[in-house]
Amino acid sequence: MIGGSETSILIPSSTTMESRDLRIRTLKVGMIARAAAVFRVDRIVIYRDAEFDDSRFISRILQYAETPQYLRKRLFPRMEELRYVGILPPLRTPHHPTSSKVSTLKVGEFRVGLVVDEVGSDNGAWVDIGVECPLPLKTAQRFRPGQRLNVRVFSLKPLAAEPVDRSEIPHYWGYETEVIPNLDEHVRSTEKLVVATSRQGKPADPDLLARIVRVGQDRGLELVYGSPARGVDAFLSSETMERCCMINTIPHQGTETVRLEEAIFATLSQVNLMRSLEG
Repeated sequence: MIGGSETSILIPSSTTMESRDLRIRTLKVGMIARAAAVFRVDRIVIYRDAEFDDSRFISRILQYAETPQYLRKRLFPRMEELRYVGILPPLRTPHHPTSSKVSTLKVGEFRVGLVVDEVGSDNGAWVDIGVECPLPLKTAQRFRPGQRLNVRVFSLKPLAAEPVDRSEIPHYWGYETEVIPNLDEHVRSTEKLVVATSRQGKPADPDLLARIVRVGQDRGLELVYGSPARGVDAFLSSETMERCCMINTIPHQGTETVRLEEAIFATLSQVNLMRSLEG
């Protein structure tokens, strides 16, 4: 979340169409995950491109990168798509702790957990939060083994945690991934401010960015990117395009083309800077 509003980036299922090399495709998606984490993006939406649909691979890599390291083996079985995940840049977000020691836990600490076992017939469960032993989960809710959830450590002696809603966590807690069938339908139905990035858009000067930030602060912001082969306008009707604000965040570019991951970094950095200046 950049600033205080919910922020999403929308990328095509053809994001990886320029290479068949699994290693390169993995790294490209990993850079997008890294950009989302750096600038506190809440959601990455993959919209389907009929020319090239790699949504399954893209979403799988994004989900893997977002998952804390201590849960990855439990949540992701061995598969060909994950062959090169070792080259993914670590996100190092607050929900990816580096310590695995019980002794470093603090009361009030938030963790991502995985239910590993139910507690008999009573409500509750045992949850893996990335330390030496599972913690008892104190709750009136029922959770099934294999379920991912967010928890808060509320006791150290004895060790115990409780489930919490994502909205209760006061700091950035990663992004969610979603695949949608049609970008045009999505843009027509959303109430958020939709900003399409394009070389044909208006140059993103400070006044334009300030207006985007102010409106996005109230309504939420969605930043839409085209495919390596086609611009955003190829996926939207002329009527839907009128609902979008189209901007160019890399005017006077020195290269013939700008890669998708480069455009994402450029746009998010400018929005982030303007939000910090707006306070």
